[in-house]
Amino acid sequence: MIVITYQSKLVLRILKSGETYRAKPNLTLRGEYNAMIDLLGLKCECPIFGVLKGRKQNTGGKVSGSVRLTLDVPDKYIHLTEYGVWADFLYAFKFTKPGNYKSLRPDCEELTVRRYNEILEDLKEQKKPAQYNCPQVVLEKIEPAWLQSYHVVGKGEGMIRRLLSKWIGVL
Repeated sequence: MIVITYQSKLVLRILKSGETYRAKPNLTLRGEYNAMIDLLGLKCECPIFGVLKGRKQNTGGKVSGSVRLTLDVPDKYIHLTEYGVWADFLYAFKFTKPGNYKSLRPDCEELTVRRYNEILEDLKEQKKPAQYNCPQVVLEKIEPAWLQSYHVVGKGEGMIRRLLSKWIGVL
């Protein structure tokens, strides 16, 4: 499957040197990412996120890196989640018991145990890409052989976009 992911220039350098890239843990979302690793049975320290080329995408208006990588990833390495369900999980995670993402705190009034369990099951269940509204790709690693192409997102592009927006009010 063709996957697009935004990464740093360092990731591109690692791949171009022929090495496999494995993400390091994010301290801010460590608990959430550890839960994702557990739910999907991943063998990594930190998941890598991407989108399927040609499918509806949602990054929440942000991209985490300065290089768009286009990868041809063998199906057996791809795990999918629904972007909206992952967003729901991120919200719900703050109401879980410390050190146990599978249980809500007893004082949680924001969502029911039933709804939370549905979120966990939905994240865990692997479906065909067409069954997702906004599929989110989750990878354990990026192999250099998967790299099809890349595009360095430069500062100039943002500046040109802002100027065009200001001058012609289109963007």
